[in-house]
Amino acid sequence: MDNQTLFDVKNAVEVMSKALKLFAEKITELMNWYHINQYTINEYFKAFGNLILWRNAVNRLSENQIVFTEQLSGDMIEKVNKSTNVDEVILEYYTENEEKCLRNLVERCGAAECVIAYKKLYPQIVIAAEMGCFQLACLGLFSLEDGILSDIVNQPKNTSFKKRMREIEDKINNKIPPSQTDLKVFAVMISIGAFQETAFGNSDFDKPEPSYLNRHWILHGRSHRDFTKMDYIKMLLSLDALIFMANLAERTEEKTDEL
Repeated sequence: MDNQTLFDVKNAVEVMSKALKLFAEKITELMNWYHINQYTINEYFKAFGNLILWRNAVNRLSENQIVFTEQLSGDMIEKVNKSTNVDEVILEYYTENEEKCLRNLVERCGAAECVIAYKKLYPQIVIAAEMGCFQLACLGLFSLEDGILSDIVNQPKNTSFKKRMREIEDKINNKIPPSQTDLKVFAVMISIGAFQETAFGNSDFDKPEPSYLNRHWILHGRSHRDFTKMDYIKMLLSLDALIFMANLAERTEEKTDEL
């Protein structure tokens, strides 16, 4: 490998690291707000008794690297809370009825503006998964998410969740029931933090490979574990959550460098 190639690789890594760091800071902004207000939010949930079971289900999903972006119905909440294998519950949801929900998820992600820019990569990811090549599909999705993160933080408009946080605070203070969008914000907010810690956390290659999805093990070619359709679904859901968060964020006219 010549010096120019080494420079290009180093530069690409630095750009990606900056992108991940900048978007992580924005997610952290939202997560910090959540943690600061966690007691108030929990009391808010208690005011609407049915939300306690909803919260328990979200916690169980997030513990299994599942950023569930669909509406959590009462039936799904009950299944998740009672099950000894949450992965099986979600796998059944996406594969029953000839995989209708999975096809909807794939199409929804593919139609997103930030994914359309990768119109060559994304269809190949889907084809790999349809052929049962789930490791290739997960590899492609990690790579795709890296690219989208870079695109988000390098656009001329800044990204902020402050407006959304104020809207939710108003509902909490006035004891107004949360909308389905509010619940999705909370669910994604709770789950995406847990997903980032495991999927994007640094790993020691001198130690045994973790049983969960981890970006570093797969992108650096160090993974030797079996990848399943459920791994693929988890990665699709994380992509869907990333798209949701990017669309949710308020766009301001400030430049990224001025953050």
